[in-house]
Amino acid sequence: MVKKLFAQLALGMIIGLTIMPVVLAMESEATSLSNLGNPWNADNANPTGDIKPCVQESVQDPKKPNDTTKRVPGPDDGYVITIMEEPLNIKEVGKTKTETAVNSGVYEKGDDYVVRRCFRNTFQYTEEIKKGAPLKIVDYKHHTLPMLAKTCSKTAQSLMKTFNETETLKHYSVKYSCKEVQVILTKGGASAIYGYINMIYRWGASLVGIIAVTIIVGSGIQISASGGDQEAIGSAKKRIIQSIVGIIVLFLSSLILYTINPTFFTM
Repeated sequence: MVKKLFAQLALGMIIGLTIMPVVLAMESEATSLSNLGNPWNADNANPTGDIKPCVQESVQDPKKPNDTTKRVPGPDDGYVITIMEEPLNIKEVGKTKTETAVNSGVYEKGDDYVVRRCFRNTFQYTEEIKKGAPLKIVDYKHHTLPMLAKTCSKTAQSLMKTFNETETLKHYSVKYSCKEVQVILTKGGASAIYGYINMIYRWGASLVGIIAVTIIVGSGIQISASGGDQEAIGSAKKRIIQSIVGIIVLFLSSLILYTINPTFFTM
């Protein structure tokens, strides 16, 4: 009797130890899979999760914090939004309406031209649609979840690493990317054109200045190493003079722009 009871207990322990890892793995996978559609670790209390949106055309109604469907105009409402995937110069300029006035719904006036440094978060995964018993794969559904935020999502990075390193989860094809972009907010066409000219001028002026200084330094080195070769010295001097003339023209153009509009270089 004792031997029989001992044998049954031993058999139960063996079955339990065999099944437990499988159950834990299934529970772990289910828990992890529930985060696939929520890579920012968001909930009702914090709809954007571990990252903050870079553009807020609407915000949660502060008078109804428990109803996520109730939205009110945000600080960026009324702006024309342009996203530059290949920014020339990511430098934050200007401010939109003051966010502290959300409760009253009355905002202070924002600048006509605003530039922001943002990050485009893109989370992708493939969902397997299963049906029947035993389960059979009947379809694949691809999901792409974008979020334009102020930072990259640490939750999404962790999810991607977990799924790609776990053998039983690799078939979900989890991919995540975070790219720096430039967001431009304008009040209208005139302010947009004016802002673009300002941005292109700054980028071009910086490029011309770097090239001119590089040529002057290189030509100076060439003169020092010429060993008295008049032809090499004359060629180097000519390049130096041309570079200095370019810098002078650049300075004069900036002076003209400043005279036309003193706020040109403060945008």
